[in-house]
Amino acid sequence: MKKRVRNAVVAALLTVAGTTAVVASPAQALPYPNDNESITIIYYSDATRTVQVGMHVYGNCLEDFQYGIRTSYSTWSRTACPRDLP
Repeated sequence: MKKRVRNAVVAALLTVAGTTAVVASPAQALPYPNDNESITIIYYSDATRTVQVGMHVYGNCLEDFQYGIRTSYSTWSRTACPRDLP
């Protein structure tokens, strides 16, 4: 009987520990722009990535810009800043 109770307690603790590990996982970091680059992140409504719901542009080319909502479904790209012409 004691062994059965101990096994149940261990199983419950392992379940809680596994759930905590999943919930406490860190968020994905935003990419860092290099000199003369900007990063554009486009957010989509779902995994099909067909309906855009937000955008975030940041870096060294333009002022930071964002609109809409951020979701876990996104794509990002780097854009080189145009060079000043003499």
